Order: sequence, then structure tokens, then C-alpha cells
Amino acid sequence: MNWGLVIGALASLITVSSLACGGKAESGDDGEDDARTSEDLSWAVPNPDAPSPGDQAPPLAIEETLNGPGDGDADWPALKGKATVLEFWATWCAPCVQVIPHLNELADEMPTEDIRFVSVTDEAEEVVAPFLESTPISGLVGLDLDRSVFRDYGVLAIPTTFLVDREGVIQGVTHARDLSREHLLDLIGGRRPDVPEIGDIEGMLELKALDELTARADGDHLMVKGSRGELLMLFAPTEKAEYAMSRTPDEVRMVSADPALILRVAYGVRPGRFVMETELPDQKYDVAVMTGGRPELVEPMFRQIVTAGLGIEVAWEERIVDAYVVVQKGEPKLKPLPDSARYGYSVSSDSLGATDLDGLADQVARLLERPTVNETGIAGRYQILVEFDAPEPEAIFQAIDDTLGLVVVEEKRAVEMLVVREAAANEPE
Repeated sequence: MNWGLVIGALASLITVSSLACGGKAESGDDGEDDARTSEDLSWAVPNPDAPSPGDQAPPLAIEETLNGPGDGDADWPALKGKATVLEFWATWCAPCVQVIPHLNELADEMPTEDIRFVSVTDEAEEVVAPFLESTPISGLVGLDLDRSVFRDYGVLAIPTTFLVDREGVIQGVTHARDLSREHLLDLIGGRRPDVPEIGDIEGMLELKALDELTARADGDHLMVKGSRGELLMLFAPTEKAEYAMSRTPDEVRMVSADPALILRVAYGVRPGRFVMETELPDQKYDVAVMTGGRPELVEPMFRQIVTAGLGIEVAWEERIVDAYVVVQKGEPKLKPLPDSARYGYSVSSDSLGATDLDGLADQVARLLERPTVNETGIAGRYQILVEFDAPEPEAIFQAIDDTLGLVVVEEKRAVEMLVVREAAANEPE
């Protein structure tokens, strides 16, 4: 891989951003931005006192709660005598969102007098509340606005799930996807659940010391550092077995991620909307972008290092493609979803769930890997659950017809697609 032009472009980006930051401080801000940045990033320092199974759970210093009766209902005094599933998550985290239906099912199955579900994010209410309208979460949602809870629990990657017993002792640190009803019954009964433990996330997300990183290329590795160390980019092949992801407004880190997932995160691609005109490497990568408190640089830096690292070019293009189209054939059979109802999106090999018809179209696209568009013209929130015998188009479409009174047809449509090509070779000067 020839990184010369890439390093030059990234160095220019770093220089411009550094000048902008310096100019801001000189204009009379008295270093306020630098102090805010230092505070915002403090959570990312590994916590040497982070708890593990067998330890008493740290306090829950949550500033605000949603889905509950009022402030202060997500602290340990309020939860005393109940087992707790403590989930760290975020609205932007795809694995977090994917596991919400599973957690909701568990919450609905378990007795509320014995166990509570608390989902903790560092995002503000104006971000979380609209998300919960389309993807409700059973249990309490805690807003850890100063990230003190993330810090106290040593959470550097999400999703991460802590299992806390009735006495406030941590009995497991795992992924929610691995939880079962039997595990939670063990937790309620005072037995340590036999759950897979999350690996050493600190070690997984650890990067080489900043003073080792310079604007240099080494085979498939690219590492670029700003002159004062405040910006950092890393793209490198990895042999790590377990996937992890961490993201804040001014940084993103992915560990052991495959190229398609990296592209989906970098470009926000909806299901089924890739056009691959080149083959992606059969390799997993560690990727990191740290902007030192400049969130406006995350997206361009992330995209630039990903395309450079994979040796590709990407562009959004309108293409006429084979698509699935959801249409009305008569009176639909849709059950309105009450505003207070908790219901979300789900997809599996035998069912699709959604709260609106755009969501249903996306779930079909995700399962069948083909663009799917909603042309019913029907708005609103509905209880949509479609069950079928096999994850095949014919079975899914028949189930949608039988359950919802809607038809899915295959037609050509103009759809915005992310086209992925091999990067053009640089001509020698």
C-alpha cells in the first residue's frame, strides 16, 4: 500500500485543525476549550479500581432517568433487594441496538419484584428520548451525563453487561446477547450465572504509546499523529478474536472489525445498500481515530483512514437496482401501537419486528441483503411482528401478506447506494 499521498492529506487536515484550535484560544477563551476537552476525555483512562465478579458494585451516580417514576430510582438504595442487569450502551452502537429486543424479552419474562433492568448511556435526553420512541427499552434508562458511572465501572467499550445480585455484588461481566432466562434465575437465586466473561477490553482497545506513533507507514499499517499528540489515527490488521467498539463525540475505536462492518459504521449505510465493485480484504482490523476534543474531525478522519487502509474509493450514487417494494393491496391489517407501549425492532431467522413500515422495510433488507423501500404511504407506529418458517423471500413475503395485509414485490428502483471500488493507482510523476 502506498501511503504517501494519504499521509500528506492527513497531515494537512491535522495542521488546519491545530491552527483553528490555537486561533480560538488566542481570541480570548482563556483556555476554556482545553479544560473541557481534558474533562471529556478523562473517562478513557483505564480505571485501576474497576470492579470484577465478586466485588461490590460501585455507586450508580446517574444524573437523570427515563422510563422510570422519577430521579434517583436507579441508585442502589432504590434497587436494594433486587438483582440487577446493568447494561452500558448507546444509540449509535449497532451491537447495542441489536441486542435490545433480546433484553426486552428477558425483562418481560422475569418477575419485576425480583430483578430490574437498567440501561446506562452517556447521551443526552434530546438524543435518547426520540430513539426510545422507535426502539423502546424495557426497564430504566439512565443518563450518565458526566460519564462517572462508565468510569467507575471501567467501561471502555460497549455493549457491556454487569450482573449484580440482591446484595449488590457483581456476579458477572458479559455480553447481553449471551444472557438467558436460566442465567437470570441463577442471579435472583443467589448463584453465580455461568455466563461467558468479556475479555480484557482495556487490553483490546489499548494502542501503542503516543510517542511511538508518527506519520509513517509500515506495510498495511498506517499511524498518523499530530505534532502535539492531540490527534491520532490508527489502521492495522489484527489477530484479536473478540470484537469491541468504543465511541464518543470526538473519537471512535473498533477492535477486530471486518471491513464491511467498518464501512457501515463509517458511512451509516442502510441495510442492503452496498454495491461492491471490488473485493474487500479477508482480514480484521483495529481502527482508531482520536481528535482531542474536535468532534467535527471524526467523520472525515475516520472515512479517510478507512478508505486508505482498505485501498478503496467510495461514493454515494443513485443506481437502478433490483429492489423489494412494500405496497398496499387493500385494507392493511395493522394494530396501532399505544404511545406508552414498549416495543422495538428485531430480526432473526424466523421473525421480523418493527414499530413502523420504514423499519419493517429495513429489517427485510437486513435479512435478505437487498434494498427494500416502503411505498405504502402509511405513517404511524404499529405493533409489527411477522413470523415465518424460513428466511427465504417467498416465505417472508407470504407471512407479511398474511399478517399485515401488505404485499412485497420485486421491481427496479432508483436507490442511493454506497459504491465501493478499488482505489485508482497513482500515476508516477
